[in-house]
Amino acid sequence: MSTISLSPRFRHALGASALALLAAAYVTGAHAEETPAVPAEVADADAGAGIVVTAQRREERLQDVPVAVTAFDKDLFSVGGLGRSANEVLNYVPNASAGTQQHGRPRWWIRGVGAGQQQLDLANPVGFYLDDVYISNSSATGLPLFDLERVEVLRGPQGTLWGKNTTGGAVNIISKRPSLNGQDDNYVKLEYGSFDNKIAEGGIGTTLVDDKLAARVSFRFDDRGGRFDNLYTGNKSNEIKDNVIRGQLLAKPTDNLQALLSVHYRDYDTNGTYWTTASYLPSGEVRNRYAPSTDINDISTNAPEYSRNKQFGGSLHVDWDLGNAALTWIAGYERFTTRGAGDTDYTPLEISRSYTQARSSQWTQELRLASSGEDRLSWIVGAFYFNEKIRSNAFSATLPQNAVPAQAITPTGPALAFSDTAYRHKAESAAVFGSTTFRFTDALKLTLGGRWTRETKTLDFDRRASPAATTPGAVFTWSNYAQWWNSYTGSIGGAGTFSNDLKRTWDAFTYDVTPSWNINRDNLVYAKFSHGVKSGGFNSAATLAVALTAVRPEKLDAYEIGYKSSWFDGLLTFNATAFHYDYKDVQVNVVGPNPGAVGGQTVSYLQNADKAKVDGAEFELALAPVDGLKFNAALGLLDTEYKKFQVLNGGINLAGAQFVRSPKVTLNVGGSYTFPLAELGTLELAADARYQSRQYYYVTPQDTVNRYYLTQKPYTLTNIRATYTTPNEKLSVTGFINNLFDVRYLNHSLPAANSTGDTVAWADPRTAGVAALFRF
Repeated sequence: MSTISLSPRFRHALGASALALLAAAYVTGAHAEETPAVPAEVADADAGAGIVVTAQRREERLQDVPVAVTAFDKDLFSVGGLGRSANEVLNYVPNASAGTQQHGRPRWWIRGVGAGQQQLDLANPVGFYLDDVYISNSSATGLPLFDLERVEVLRGPQGTLWGKNTTGGAVNIISKRPSLNGQDDNYVKLEYGSFDNKIAEGGIGTTLVDDKLAARVSFRFDDRGGRFDNLYTGNKSNEIKDNVIRGQLLAKPTDNLQALLSVHYRDYDTNGTYWTTASYLPSGEVRNRYAPSTDINDISTNAPEYSRNKQFGGSLHVDWDLGNAALTWIAGYERFTTRGAGDTDYTPLEISRSYTQARSSQWTQELRLASSGEDRLSWIVGAFYFNEKIRSNAFSATLPQNAVPAQAITPTGPALAFSDTAYRHKAESAAVFGSTTFRFTDALKLTLGGRWTRETKTLDFDRRASPAATTPGAVFTWSNYAQWWNSYTGSIGGAGTFSNDLKRTWDAFTYDVTPSWNINRDNLVYAKFSHGVKSGGFNSAATLAVALTAVRPEKLDAYEIGYKSSWFDGLLTFNATAFHYDYKDVQVNVVGPNPGAVGGQTVSYLQNADKAKVDGAEFELALAPVDGLKFNAALGLLDTEYKKFQVLNGGINLAGAQFVRSPKVTLNVGGSYTFPLAELGTLELAADARYQSRQYYYVTPQDTVNRYYLTQKPYTLTNIRATYTTPNEKLSVTGFINNLFDVRYLNHSLPAANSTGDTVAWADPRTAGVAALFRF
């Protein structure tokens, strides 16, 4: 087992901090004040002034927190048609996006800050937390949203209290806890929708011992039929089964001590691809004169394809009320495994195939001690530990152009491009942190925070490859298209064969300064400066030894001013934020020519961009002018630009380029009206729409004419729903239509590979369904 390389001074500081926490726990005195949690429906204006969040690791009114944060109530995702993946929350947040090819692997972006590559060992700068437990592997962050208390999305660097890799922000999913007093809020939801989509979801709790012991079991079973027609096989493709179960046990042995044990398991399985080849040649054809279909519901692939993920995790959350302070200990574990096979030319031609398998596991420990009450000085201190291990293996093979069955690959014949890449990755980090708020007056406050982190990463990397320009050094034949790529057993040589062991240790100090002024209870202005750092890493997707390098940590300085207000006794809330980022050593996913390859092979690799900047503003409004009527809107304005960026391979100067997945404008609007039906119950009619301007998927090329599949033009999505609720509110029935106008847009794209043209992943077309929610 590897150990983190901590200096004696750092080890002493970490140990002293832990001892100080425990010592302080025993000497504090009066009872802590608790703020009751108020349901936080996003843009619910009549509750907006009372929404409670934990953005600063303590319960506070949303409008009192000097942080740009959007909160969502459980009700947003309990209606039909939503909740398939955690990434859906960012569809309602200004200056945010989280496109995903499958709801199993989101791409998180907030204010232009995100991760281009999706390697398991590469951290995302938007931190993801499940019940306060940090999850590093982005492929494990696509959990469905069900049986929740609320969701909080924090924008901007959050490194002091939320820790590593939160330069973009943080997303915290809070599950519905068991109830100790019998208020179980049980429910079951049944849903049926487009593509034969069948969903069963629920949360059932019970009090085992009054005020002492309670349990809750939650589940979501999602079975969707094929989204695409495979023109080659004649079968439906991209069927999805996504089953999740969560169990919780809450114990309160004394009045001031409680512990929550939570475990969850996910089994995700899909067949077939979501990728299809777009046009490449002027005639609309690709290699071997294959012409792809123009119907976004069609694909045509010949190789078997599947993706199977299994995920298990658990946490223990202990809260100890010590009087004038509260001690919190959170221990978490997460394990993720994946394997899959693919037709990587995305055509019915026999050109290229791949197979991948990987697993990751992580442990986290966090200890926090926080002051209680509203004294002139409030504070929080803590320590954090993280350990992650990853093993990955990826195999791919590409036939020479115009290869035919039963053709021999010989030392003098056509060459086979083959690669087998395996790596082991370990990451270990430890941190100490603290934040304090001094109240000069009841209205004027100053918050100072800091966090010191040391992180060590190692990579044991091996790659065996035979590029197409070299001979494999073996003779073999294949009997049919389904088996050729499994037949290769010869020796492998060539320029692509190499191995290396890398190790890096980084120290980082993140901090923030936040003065704030409560003009009155309903108006808050604040300014904030924060310094954030994202972990360094390695190019584990390297195809050449020269590309197997480390990338430096990202560093971001954020300047922000904000205003939060509530008017007319909470009927109207309006919040505004403006910000500027100075961004250095940005980790950018570059797609371009591989200088060591013959034939213009396209590769993807990470490198640091020297300097960049981000400017933006956000406006959020919620209004409830009369009973039953609600309206909300959120506008995001964003300007991103690389100031100094020279691409390593090819020497291209990308200064002036726009960040990927960072549209200049995002606009969300929504409204609902609830009609009373006398003794028959109520009927709610609701609609929402999201507009976003053009976004790019790569920093190069940003060509909207010749490579228009590598960018997404502006579009607007509209959703509508109608919900009938019985007088006793025990039953609700919802009909919904998502993407009402059947807008055709991309989730992602890939530049030309294996001579088969640009490849695209289309988002869902119009979908509709009905859901019945039973409460008991």
